[in-house]
Amino acid sequence: MLPVLTAARRRALPATLLVSAALTIGLAGAGSASAATSTPIEPTTTAVTTTTLTPTATTTATRTATATATTTTATTLTAAQIAARVKAIKRWRAVELAKTKLGAAYVAGWSGPTKFDCSGLTRYIAKYAYGKTLPHYSKAQFYAGIRVQKRYLKPGDLVFFFKYGAHHVGLYVGNGKMISATNPRTDVKVDYVFSGWYGQRYSGAVRLV
Repeated sequence: MLPVLTAARRRALPATLLVSAALTIGLAGAGSASAATSTPIEPTTTAVTTTTLTPTATTTATRTATATATTTTATTLTAAQIAARVKAIKRWRAVELAKTKLGAAYVAGWSGPTKFDCSGLTRYIAKYAYGKTLPHYSKAQFYAGIRVQKRYLKPGDLVFFFKYGAHHVGLYVGNGKMISATNPRTDVKVDYVFSGWYGQRYSGAVRLV
C-alpha cells in the first residue's frame, strides 16, 4: 500500500516525485481493474439426456406374426379358386378376341380368320380362347356346353336364337350385348341380346368354361 501524502508534504516534494507517485498510483489502479476484468468465467454445461426406444421382443414377435399371416392369406388359394381364376381369364380372352373381329366380313361357311358366318365366329373363338373344337353349326353348338339361365350369364357365354339355337349364335360380352356375325349386309358387329329383333327370338345360352 502506498503512503498517503498530506498537503504539506506535497508542497515540500519536488514536482518530479509527485508525477512519479501519480503514475504509480494510476498503474496500480489499472492493474486492479484489468485483474477484475480478466477474471475467467467458468462455462456451464447442460446435460442432455437421449432416450433410445428399443422394440421389445413381444412387439417384434407381434409384427412378424401379423406380416406372416397377411402374406399367407394373400398367397394361399384353394384349387377351386385357382380354377375359377383360370376360367375367368379364358372368358376375358374370348371377349377380347371377338372384339378384334368387329367389322370382319360375313361369308357363309367361313370360320376365320378374316371371314365368318355366325357359328364360324363362335367356333373360331372357342378354339383360340378356350382350346375347344365346336361343330360348325349353331344348333349343334347349342348342346356343346352347360345350359345357363339369363340372369347368370357371364361374358364369354354363347347366346342362341330361335328354337334350339337353330338360326343364330353369338358371343355374350356383358351389359346385355353380344358380338356376332349377323349377315352379309352388316358383317361382324355388336347387338343387344334381350331387346329388338334378337330379344324377341332369344332361346337360351351355353357356357363352355
